[in-house]
Amino acid sequence: CWNVDTQVIWERFVAFNRARGNAAVPAGFLLGFMKRWRTLPGAAVRPEDAPTPQRALEPEERELHGQIKAAPSANRQFHASDLCRLIGQAAYEARVLDVIRQFGCPRFTATLAVHGRAVMAGEIPR
Repeated sequence: CWNVDTQVIWERFVAFNRARGNAAVPAGFLLGFMKRWRTLPGAAVRPEDAPTPQRALEPEERELHGQIKAAPSANRQFHASDLCRLIGQAAYEARVLDVIRQFGCPRFTATLAVHGRAVMAGEIPR
């Protein structure tokens, strides 16, 4: 990144994250982005490149994203322990498996959705 204007790096970083549905990410992600994003020395930088357009989310995906957004993922360990204490480990696992079956998503995504559902239902605090 040594031969590229910082504004171009920032614009590409923002476009990269927006294309993946992230409006805001931790500042540390910029360092990881810079380590992976390279240009050849002397290569012309084209600032007029448009970011990749986002695809429209299906209603099922929007529902899943809405559930995940209801509970901050930074608190996921607290949410898991609070929910397990409230409903028990077996019921917690059953909820996670239910979300996996319903949406066909990975386990981590399902746990975040379970936490969001519990927050929306008032079972645990945000």
